[in-house]
Amino acid sequence: MSKVSSSAAPAAPSPATPSRLATLLRDGWPVVLVAVIAIAGWYLLTATVYAGKGYLVPSPQEVAAAVAENAGVLLVATLTTLKEATFGYLLAIVGGISLAAVLSQSKLLERSIYPYAVLLQTVPVVAVAPLIVLWFGYNDLSVVIISLIMSLFPIVNNTLLGLRSTSRNLIELFALHNKSRVTAFWKLQLPGALPHIIGGLRISAGLSVIGAIVGEFIIGSGNAQGGLGVQIVFAQGRMYTALLFAEVIAATLLGFFFFMIVSAIGNRLLKNWHESAVGH
Repeated sequence: MSKVSSSAAPAAPSPATPSRLATLLRDGWPVVLVAVIAIAGWYLLTATVYAGKGYLVPSPQEVAAAVAENAGVLLVATLTTLKEATFGYLLAIVGGISLAAVLSQSKLLERSIYPYAVLLQTVPVVAVAPLIVLWFGYNDLSVVIISLIMSLFPIVNNTLLGLRSTSRNLIELFALHNKSRVTAFWKLQLPGALPHIIGGLRISAGLSVIGAIVGEFIIGSGNAQGGLGVQIVFAQGRMYTALLFAEVIAATLLGFFFFMIVSAIGNRLLKNWHESAVGH
C-alpha cells in the first residue's frame, strides 16, 4: 500500500492588499488633475486676457504672495470663522434632529410647525441679519445664530423624511411585540433614517460656513480679529484683489473641510450596511 502524505497542500497566496497610500493615490489623482488644469487655466488667463490687470484677476503667484504676506491675519480669520460656523452647525444638528424627532411622532405637530420651518428657510438671511444684530448685538453670538438659521432646515427636512420613511410593517411588528414608541424610535426609526440624516448634514455643512460669513458681512469691521467675512469686506475696500481671492479660497476650503468631515463620519456609520457607503 502506498503511504499517503499527511502534509497539507500549500495554500494559494492571497492577493496583496493595497496600502492606504496607494489607495489614496489611485482615488485622488482625478481631483489633483482637475486642480492642476484649473490652476493652469487661471495662469493662462492672467497671462493673456488679464495681463497687467491684477486688480481684476490676480495671478496665482500674486495670490500666493498675498497669502505669505498676510498669513497671520488669514489664520486668525479662518479660525474665527471656523469657531462660529462650528457652534452654529452643532446647534443646528441638535435642534434640527430634535425638532424632526418630535414632529415625526405627531401628524398634528408636523402640520402645525413644519410650515414655519419652511418659512425660516425662504426668508432672505441678509434681510433678517440686521434684526438679529439689533436683538443680540455686534458679537459672535449673532454670527452663530445666523449660521444656525442657514443650516437648520436641511437637517430638519431630511431627518423628518427619513423618520417618516420607516416601513409601516416594521412599525406594526414592534407594536405587535408590545414595544413602546420610544423603543421603536431608537431601535427602528432612527437607525433607518440615518442615511437621510447624513444627507441633510452634508448639505448643512457648507451652509453653516456661508451663514457665518454672511453674519460677518453684516456685523464686522475690518480688523485683525475679524473672521473671513470681515476680512473679505476689508480687502474689497482696499482694492486688494489678490488677498480677496485668497480669503475666498480659504472660505471655500473651510466649507469643503466641513463637508469632508461629515462625509467621512457618515461613510463610517453606513459602510457596513447601506449601499450609499459600501465600498467607499
